[in-house]
Amino acid sequence: MFIVADDHRADHLGCAGRSGIETAAIDALAARGVRFDRAYCQGSTVPAVCLPSRARMISGRSDWTTPDWRTTLRRADFPLWPEVLRGAGWRTHHVGKWHGGRPWFDRCFESGSSVLFGGMGSHTTLPVVDVDPDRADVRRRLEAYSSDEFADRAAIFIDACATDDDDRPFVLSLSFTAPHDPRTPPDGEDVIRDRARTIELPSNVLPVHPFDNGEMTIRDEELVAWPRTPEALREEIARYDLMIENMDRGIGRVLATLDRHGLTEDTLVVFAGDHGLALGSHGLLGKQNLYEHSMRSPVVIAGPGFPGGGTRDDFAYLHDLPPTILAAAGVEIPATMDGLDLHHPTSRSGVLTRYRDLQRAWRDDRWKVIWYPRIDRWQVFDLAADPDERVDLARDPANAARVSAMRRTLERARAEQGDDAMLLIDRVEPEVFDADAAEAARRTKDHWKR
Repeated sequence: MFIVADDHRADHLGCAGRSGIETAAIDALAARGVRFDRAYCQGSTVPAVCLPSRARMISGRSDWTTPDWRTTLRRADFPLWPEVLRGAGWRTHHVGKWHGGRPWFDRCFESGSSVLFGGMGSHTTLPVVDVDPDRADVRRRLEAYSSDEFADRAAIFIDACATDDDDRPFVLSLSFTAPHDPRTPPDGEDVIRDRARTIELPSNVLPVHPFDNGEMTIRDEELVAWPRTPEALREEIARYDLMIENMDRGIGRVLATLDRHGLTEDTLVVFAGDHGLALGSHGLLGKQNLYEHSMRSPVVIAGPGFPGGGTRDDFAYLHDLPPTILAAAGVEIPATMDGLDLHHPTSRSGVLTRYRDLQRAWRDDRWKVIWYPRIDRWQVFDLAADPDERVDLARDPANAARVSAMRRTLERARAEQGDDAMLLIDRVEPEVFDADAAEAARRTKDHWKR
């Protein structure tokens, strides 16, 4: 069973150390399995980071070998992991968000329920499709809050697998739209306000990002006014956490259904987020940046081959999940998959991430460097001393040798990974971000309104 959350920060889980959030189901999954503390989204060549991230999680392909996912979704000749299992005789079903286009869906899944062929929208009125094996689609609107309906439909499928005459092993892909905006949890406004009062803001929260990172006024960033106020951010995080808690309760119902049918011990369960989110950290709100809060993804795996309640700190990418799932199923891993089987330590020295042609980053066990080519700005962080990336060492002359070394490391990693994008600087752009002007422009739009 493969469960995906949408825009879920890695640190917004009880088992990841966050206080004040109730994620009993995911915490229990981590307690009997393995939580990966250094799992990363690779970034994106397009503003919609969700799309390439989910494509990597279904294909096992790296962003460096398949950078143009919009084109690839229309024509791709490499196998997808549910497609491989379907071809091996498995029963395959999908519930919830599907960001991979209809051709990929039809290759992967015999059936689906409450399938969202799209990216986002209202959590109460989304258009969904029920897909049967004969492709007699039923198109309708959600009948309940998105996380509740997706979880209930997943449980119904498990019930069917346990009781009908089809004795094939099954694949259940369950993809939530939570906690992606619009951040409208099913809880009432009074509950949201009460929760907001108790929110402790991260230490790296800022009213405005200190410079223009190249993507300061994308829709995701316009959901909260500039400057970001503590009150506004506490409410945003409260809404976010309440959506996570509601999703977690749904996951609990799905896992309880497995348990009721005696399927828990024989079922591999993978929980992952497609990437993180800023939520006010560094003065940002969205995922179009390369800080740890946006590139780290929550990953928990439990079931055969992953016992024990441990935490792994070797570096993993989301495209490691497909070969891991296939290895667990005893099926040969296609040579087209770039990911590694997470049954074994990855032995990676670090991770390389990117966002369009605007940002590049490398991190290892201790150090992190981020480069903004258009403004020729570098940041260097000592993650051992500064895990929240608050102290930029790059502009202190005393750190010149370290900065130079990290710049060389980044370029070497780019060359090794095949990141051959031309990032030459013909004219350095200004670093200054005019927050007042951005706020005035924001107020003329309506996409930020709930």
